[in-house]
Amino acid sequence: MKAQILKALATCLVVSMSQNVFAASGQATHKPDGWLMKMIYQPSPSLLRREARGFVNIYDGFTDTQVDEILDRQFERIGHMMFTRMKITSTSGSVLKDPVTGKDMVADDGCD
Repeated sequence: MKAQILKALATCLVVSMSQNVFAASGQATHKPDGWLMKMIYQPSPSLLRREARGFVNIYDGFTDTQVDEILDRQFERIGHMMFTRMKITSTSGSVLKDPVTGKDMVADDGCD
């Protein structure tokens, strides 16, 4: 019984430490001075060590233009980044809305 509890705790620890999930908090875009953008453009030594060990960070709710810029500017780290619910923008940069639901339009990331 004790071994099963330890195994379950170890599994939970591995799962919780293997991914960082960051929610968009309903923002249309992430602010350039926000903590997520700082994490991407000014990563801490701890984050870089995690990435060196193969960990992937999941970033949620960025716009397609933000993701393009991040991938261009942080090319050496893109193997450790995953973007979900990427918001689609118009040529003017505003987030497109679904005409039926009124919600932000998001790209299909194939993660259904």
